[in-house]
Amino acid sequence: MIDFNKLEKNNIKMLGIMVRYNRTKQGFSLRDLAKITNISHTLISNFEKGTVIPHSDTIKDIFSKLDLTFYDSPEISKKFIKYYNKIFHHLLFYEYREAAILIAEIEVDRNIYENSVEIINFAIIRCLYYTMTDIFASDKDQLIKEYGVVLDFFSPAQKQLYFFIKGLDFLSKELYKDSRENFEKALSMGDADLDLLINEHYVITLSKSGKLVDAWRIATESIEKFELETNYVRAMRLRTRIAYDYIRIIKYEDAIAIYNKVLRYAEKFNVLDLVNRCNTYLGYISILQGDFKSGKKFLDKVLPPFAKIYYYLRFDLVVRKNSEEEFLKLYNEYISYEWVQKSPKTRRFFEMIFMRYNEKNMDKKKYVKNAKELIELGFESDDLQLIEVASGMLSEFYKKERHYKDALEVNNRYLQHLKYGIKQAI
Repeated sequence: MIDFNKLEKNNIKMLGIMVRYNRTKQGFSLRDLAKITNISHTLISNFEKGTVIPHSDTIKDIFSKLDLTFYDSPEISKKFIKYYNKIFHHLLFYEYREAAILIAEIEVDRNIYENSVEIINFAIIRCLYYTMTDIFASDKDQLIKEYGVVLDFFSPAQKQLYFFIKGLDFLSKELYKDSRENFEKALSMGDADLDLLINEHYVITLSKSGKLVDAWRIATESIEKFELETNYVRAMRLRTRIAYDYIRIIKYEDAIAIYNKVLRYAEKFNVLDLVNRCNTYLGYISILQGDFKSGKKFLDKVLPPFAKIYYYLRFDLVVRKNSEEEFLKLYNEYISYEWVQKSPKTRRFFEMIFMRYNEKNMDKKKYVKNAKELIELGFESDDLQLIEVASGMLSEFYKKERHYKDALEVNNRYLQHLKYGIKQAI
């Protein structure tokens, strides 16, 4: 039995956070909980905020109705802090396998940590792991939402990590505007140790939105800092980001030089993610240059498949073989993937590619509808490349149909966006 009268003040405050978190999680309003406990909703609210410490019997009544147990042993925090620091170090240095082992170990004691003073830190480190590794966790989105309810009670360091996690989550969903805004909130909190990690991902949102000058400046500064810390993997990842932007502005030789440099490093130190990344984009460059044989050779080296672009490139290679049977087989395989079904952007792209290269399956109304929806998704997420590609596909379709005025309007809107930015273009 917990002796509430002997708990330290900080622990009492944590009890209030636990109450608020679990009350909202279980769907109770303040008045709902007040009714079933016969305790003033104002008192419960002040308890949750940490401004009032109720009598121990009152706390026990609230805990009883919410079916809560509080683990107050100092050994719990000592043990958890060691885990937390090790996991964070592994994530920082791109040691995701090692981090995964430790995450699995702390999740064994999930019930204890979620009912102790480590409730917030436990959620943060798990969410950080799942968002940085882009691994599906059934409760990740719910956790981010639920802990937003008690954000006012986070320490500055916890808030910074929370906004970083939200930024990562939006980034994985390709919502670059929302991602960038959360990264900027995190960066405004000024923990230099975390700023470098945030900037690595912030660069992606800038790049995706066409802010290449800022992206390259921050990337170059971050590469130098990562290398000073001997964090070479993250430095190399940023180099591939710059190389990808070179592809977009048709500086293929510069991009190839960077990818080859990173590839040599990745193969030497067996960094599979970087090996796959480099081979995928070297294949992409070969295909863009019309060397489909070399493109296929690079893609054949990619195991497991790397990112969505890998599937687009594979599909493109099959299209060029003019084998309808192989084309239909690959399309049906890709369109059935769960991640494709859950991504409106990817699903629409595959449908458009399918119709574009298979005239007998062309549905003109659907093709135009998909293209327009992709363009709007691009404006909503501030994804310049999506706007560019979808606008190009729609304009090309209109020209083929001799709808030159429609094609001109599509091109003008894209050019307006390039010139003035997203607010004026909408």
